[in-house]
Amino acid sequence: MSRCQVPLWLLVLVALLWCVLGGRILRSFRGTTVLNAHQTPPPESWPKVSVIVAARNEAEALPAALASLSALDYPQFDVVLVDDDSRDRTGAIADAWAANPAARGRFKILHNRQLPADWRGKAHALHLAASAATGEWILATDADMVFHPAALRVAMAFALKREVQFLSLIPELQLGTFWEKVVLPAFSFLITSIFPLHRVNDPRCDRALAAGAFILMKRQDLEALGGYARLKNVLIEDLRMAELFKRHGRRIYLAASRGLLHTRMYTSAGQTFEGLSRTAFEGSGFSVKKTLGAMFLANLLAVFPWLALVARLARDLWVGVPAWHDGTLLAAVLACTLASLVYYPFIRHSRLPARYVITLPLATLFYSCVSLNSTFAGIAGGGVAWKGRRYRAPVD
Repeated sequence: MSRCQVPLWLLVLVALLWCVLGGRILRSFRGTTVLNAHQTPPPESWPKVSVIVAARNEAEALPAALASLSALDYPQFDVVLVDDDSRDRTGAIADAWAANPAARGRFKILHNRQLPADWRGKAHALHLAASAATGEWILATDADMVFHPAALRVAMAFALKREVQFLSLIPELQLGTFWEKVVLPAFSFLITSIFPLHRVNDPRCDRALAAGAFILMKRQDLEALGGYARLKNVLIEDLRMAELFKRHGRRIYLAASRGLLHTRMYTSAGQTFEGLSRTAFEGSGFSVKKTLGAMFLANLLAVFPWLALVARLARDLWVGVPAWHDGTLLAAVLACTLASLVYYPFIRHSRLPARYVITLPLATLFYSCVSLNSTFAGIAGGGVAWKGRRYRAPVD
């Protein structure tokens, strides 16, 4: 076997894998529900909802989030916000907003100054907020989320109509910097590949997923399942809560949204790296083998074809071989084309120019570094960093 045959068969295999992955994602897209502000068939009655918010060092994003919560057109709701030992003006901003007449007395602000040793920060803050909630339903959301006035009304009408006890909406992401545009659509692609929405929403399948930006839960079920105390030692509390509900026979549903809620998750490459590092190792189940295996597969699919394309094209130009006579080069072109076609819907959904499809290899390398950093920091380092705190992995 000549040296050029190995990359040829490997590139053909990669192309076939992209076909399989494309079919999987297409099926997931076909089963996706997209909620918008015009889908509001009213139920006979509207249950009270308590919106719970964990806020730590969110002074920049918090005013817009609080203003949008205050403007919700839902008939009866209140907001419980926990200032989780913030080092900026988060607490002062929240207090001032609660005292503002525009808040209509609906805001309750709690100031937490201690994090118990066996708790993770956000889970503890949400636990405090849920304990103070009075609504029949609870909406857990983030302090950087901006809502359309109809968002809660649309979500509740859908939950009641579908008779679900747990509804999560995927927010739209605002992308500013180059690295946000490169990495975050690829992260959405990764999540969709691992958690196809048609399987998440199938009660017969054990696959579960939620977007922490918007989780609407029936309070009775949340309390019956042990609440956030069951998740006190996890960082990806949204995923674990969805798993908890589904594992105990509750109906969960994950839907996309258009025009209902948006956020800018990160504002720089460093913040993006830190934010994704926070959950990467935990997302693998704290498994080094799974982390390395996933990295190998991701780079094989997304990076290897482009490297092979560039290398073979340079070789053919150097030795004067016509491109159409090089089977390896043609296989690389096929693999790269299929990768771009499968990835394009995520670029389009993110409202980015089509040229960003070719940044998938760069995003893959970025996330590989994130995974390595998360694994090393969780095990051997001082723990993954997030909002001024560090968390070690609970491994033996």
